[in-house]
This record gives sequence, structure tokens and C-alpha cells, in this order.
Amino acid sequence: MRPHVLKLRARFVIFVLAGVGLVSLAMAALTFFESQEALIESRQEQLFELAQGEAAELGRRLIRVSQATEALANSLEVLPTPTPENLDQLIKRYISSTRRIYGIAVAYAPHAYETDRKLFSPYFHRSPKGIVASCVDSEDYNYPRHDWFLLPTLLGKSLWTEPYFGTGGGIVMATYCTPLIQDGKIKGAVVSDISLQELGRDVDNLSVGRFGYAFLISRQGSFLAAPNPKLVMRETIFSLAEEMQRPDLRLLGQRMIRGGAGVERVKDWHMKEYVWLAFAPVHEVGWSLGVLVPEREVLAPAYALAQRQAIAAAAGLLGLGLVIWLLVMGLTRPLQRVAGAAKRLASGDLSAKVEDVRPGDEVGDLAQSFNTMVDDLNSYVHELTATTAAKERIESELDLARQIQMSILPRTYPAFPEHEGFDLFAKTHPAREVGGDFYDFFFVEGDRLVFVVGDVSGKGVPAALFMTVSRTLIKNAAAHHPDPVEALEEVNAQILPENEMCMFVTVFYGLYEPGTGRLFYASAGHPSPLLRRADGQVEQIPTTGGMAIGVFDKMGLTRGEIVMQPDETLLVFTDGLDEAVNAANQQYGQARAKSWLASTEVTDAPVMIDRLVQEQRAFTGDLEQFDDLTLLVFRRKE
Repeated sequence: MRPHVLKLRARFVIFVLAGVGLVSLAMAALTFFESQEALIESRQEQLFELAQGEAAELGRRLIRVSQATEALANSLEVLPTPTPENLDQLIKRYISSTRRIYGIAVAYAPHAYETDRKLFSPYFHRSPKGIVASCVDSEDYNYPRHDWFLLPTLLGKSLWTEPYFGTGGGIVMATYCTPLIQDGKIKGAVVSDISLQELGRDVDNLSVGRFGYAFLISRQGSFLAAPNPKLVMRETIFSLAEEMQRPDLRLLGQRMIRGGAGVERVKDWHMKEYVWLAFAPVHEVGWSLGVLVPEREVLAPAYALAQRQAIAAAAGLLGLGLVIWLLVMGLTRPLQRVAGAAKRLASGDLSAKVEDVRPGDEVGDLAQSFNTMVDDLNSYVHELTATTAAKERIESELDLARQIQMSILPRTYPAFPEHEGFDLFAKTHPAREVGGDFYDFFFVEGDRLVFVVGDVSGKGVPAALFMTVSRTLIKNAAAHHPDPVEALEEVNAQILPENEMCMFVTVFYGLYEPGTGRLFYASAGHPSPLLRRADGQVEQIPTTGGMAIGVFDKMGLTRGEIVMQPDETLLVFTDGLDEAVNAANQQYGQARAKSWLASTEVTDAPVMIDRLVQEQRAFTGDLEQFDDLTLLVFRRKE
């Protein structure tokens, strides 16, 4: 079934709109990310300024409380000991003058107010009925044991206490206490309470965006104000961190109670989403104020801008698509006529021509070129018919030449069944239809085995013809020259005078005596074979000098000799083995051939050759074979 393919006009519109859309999307994304960074940076500055400003304002309120408390203490220090009635009036006046003070107590040390009166501590606080008195000097409330009295009287300095539940007012409060000194002696303490409920309402009323909020923690990390009332004076920021397994929250709490200030992105423990948190210290009491706003609220303007840009881009793309469609319709009608003529031509109608297309523009030029192509195609078809017939004839002849070439090389295994003292086989793999590599093995003088491997320069038909001549001459020379050097020199003398093409052939010539295991050999420019000993060691047999056949009159050949022991194997090869390369342009090399020969299992010669070819093909991969490859394996048996 033919797959559905979009028309050119549709593809053109889609591609143009896709390109414009991608550019618009990239610009929108860039704008979004830049606006996102700008919004985050601006919001960080706003939050930090808000946290610092509100912390400073909270500090100023607490300073007014501490100033009023110290003013009352100073008044009592310079005035004579007041009567209870005068002291009550003085306390009420100071409570009335400072709105943030919830209650004030003047606590005298035991027997300091009157010698016969152990405790005396009038306390007044605000209530719905006005400023009322509470008793804090009964036996049930032994105030000299409480921190708000002990700390200023023992340390001799003013300070804020940790928040606590006050028994006098029944509310959560914090106390500013200062020592009362008369005649150079500490007579007691003047303390002022502030209501944390009222303070919490002030913190809750901070305007921190639409979904943001503020919170306040003490020097110990306890929540003094929070959107969740269950946290106030019941949880610390550290207990939340442990409960939620939030090391980052623990580190944040440590920075806050140490008086640090900054802005961080954290996951909120209340809204369970990422927020931007700014915090600043309230230096006067050692508390820390935090204000935060959800990240989604910070980025809401960026998302709104992106949405507006998306709507505008969609509308623009729709209009652009309509314009492009009308333009493409006018351009593609002539192309349809060209396409129709091309279909007729594809169906075999060589008379198909493009009609009714106005010349002068690109489409007109295309139609004219098409008509010219049809004329040229008719001429080409006639020429191709004749060329194809000639090519088929040449391919048939090359295939026949390959068969003939392979047929003249020994292919029977075992080559000499009557000789059980050795195993011998060879195989060639031409790089083209016919090749220039060859091999041969035969007996001379009755019982002496000759095996030859040759490699003609070049490839194809010329190399194949030169190979046939060289093989024939070597076999004839071996019949009346028992010495390998003499045989190769005679072949060189016969080839050199008629070698107008300057071709040459490298040859390894071996003469083996089955009775003694001696191998006499000569190498006319050919790689030295590899010899595997019976113990698995592999080495290259000693190299003999000499030039290739067909180059110079004087070849400089010398004869080599080795004695092959039982179970020793000789591998003779052409350069198509070691010079083969892989995709990384690395050569297979003789080192890999040696490693393979040392590690492979010694078995029948054809099997070993096939395994070596597979090993080389695995190394070269899918690369096309670039040179002829010939392998000969000779093994002396026990």
C-alpha cells in the first residue's frame, strides 16, 4: 500500500509555519526566562526590604517598651519609696503611655519594700475592663524564683526573656526586665510584658502578596507568630525540620537564630510548595522575622505574558498560513502540469511533454528543461540499450574468466592423498572478479614437494593474465631446476624482456623433502611465512633477500633452509592479509596474524584458512576488500 504523502503546497505551508513557529517559540522562551529571572530578582529585593523593614519596625516597638520600662525604673530609683497607692498610679500611667505594653510589675526583693513584708510586687495589665491589678506576690507565686526576676537582679543588667505563658494574664507573653537600683543596691526588678497574640496579629497582617505570609521565631527557634496557630509556642523550626526530615530547614533555622539575613528558595512547610523566603533579625530581642511568597505567585506575571504571546503568535501564524496558502496555490498549478507529464513519462510514455506553462520564470524554465530532458532521454534509451548489451557480455566474460582462473588452481583436498606425512591446502579471495594472486603445489624429482604463493602487482584482468603466465613459467622452471633460487631467476629472465607493462610479481617458493622435513625456500620480494612450533610458539622464518620478478636482471636472491619438526605449521600469505584495514584505518598487521596462529586450534588446513579469513573479516568489518588475499597452510604430521 502506497504511504500517504502531503502535497507540496501543504508541506511548504507546514514547513514555513513550523519555522516561523519555532522562531516565535524560541523568542517567547527567551522572553519568558529573562522575565522570570527579572521577576525573581526584583521579588527577592522586595521581600528582603520588607523583612528588614518590618524587623526594624518590630524592633522600634520593642525599644519603646524597653525605654518605658527603664524610665519607670529610673523614676523609682531617684524618688523615695512610694506608697502602694502611689506605686499603683505610677504603673498605670506608664502602661497607658505605651500602647505595646500589656502589663507592668514592680517586683521588690524579699523584705526590700518593707522589712516586715517579705514579698511585694504590684502588677497591672490590660483587660477588656481597662487596666486591672493582679497579685503576683502570693505564696503560690514565688516570683523571686522566676527568670524575669532572677536574671536582672543577678546579672545587674536589662534583658528580654524567652516567651512564656504568663499566669498573671493567662496569655503568651515576652518580658523586658531591668534591675531596680536604690542607693547602689539592687532592690528588685521592673518588668514589662508584651502580648505575643497582639504581636502575632501584627505579623499576620503583613501584606506579603496574595498567598504569602510572615512568621516570627524566638532565639531558641520557637514560633512566636505563624499562619498555623498550632505551631505558636508548641513547635520550633528545628522540631519541624526533624519531623519532616529537612536538613535544609535546620540550616535555615540556625542562620535565623544566629542573627543572619538573606533570601532563599525553600520548600514551605505550610503550603508544601517552593517559596522565596526573606528573613532578617530583630536585634533588640534576638528574634528573627521571615516573610515568604510562593514561587508560582512570583512567576505569575511571566506565565501571563507567555500566554498572551502564545495567543498573539497563534493568530499571527493563522494569518500567515492563509497568505502562504494563496501564494503557493498560484505557484503549484504549473508544477502540477509538470508532475502530470512526469507521471506519463514514468509510465513509459516517452512522448510526454509539458504544455500550457508560461516561460520566463523558474517553473517555465523547469518545464522547458523537462521537455529537453524527454528528448535527451529518448536518445539515451537507444544508447543505453546498446551499452547494456555490451556490459552484460563483458560481465559474462569476466565471470567465465573467474571460473577459468579458479579452475587452474589446485582445489582438491587432500591434495595428495597418498602422502600422509603432511597436510596442505591453499585458497585465494580475489578483490575483483579476477585477481592477481595465485598459488600452486606439485612434486618434482618424484618425491620433493614444491609449493608456491605469488602476488602480481595490480588487480583485475591484467593482473589475472600476468598471474597465469607467471604460474606457468614457475611450474616449467621447477621441472628442471631443483634449486628455488635457480627456478625463480629463470622465470625472471623469461618475463623481463617482454614486460612492456612493467608489471611484477612477488613469489614465495618452497621445496620440501618429506623424508627429512627440510624446507628449502627463496622469496622474491614476498613476505616471510609464519611458523608455528609444536609448543605453540609462532615466529617468522628467516628472511632471504631478493627483488620481485620482472623488475631487474639481478634479483639478489638467496636460499633459506629450515627443518620442520612434526606438528609444526607454516602459514604463507600475500599482503592482502596483513595490509587489510578497518574503519579506523588500522591495519590487521602480522602481529595479529601471529597472535591468531598462536592461539587457534591446529586442525585441518581448510578449516584453519576459513577461520583466519573470518578473523580478518571481523576486524575489517563492512569495509570492501581492497586487495587480493591468498593463504596457504602446510603442516608436517607426526
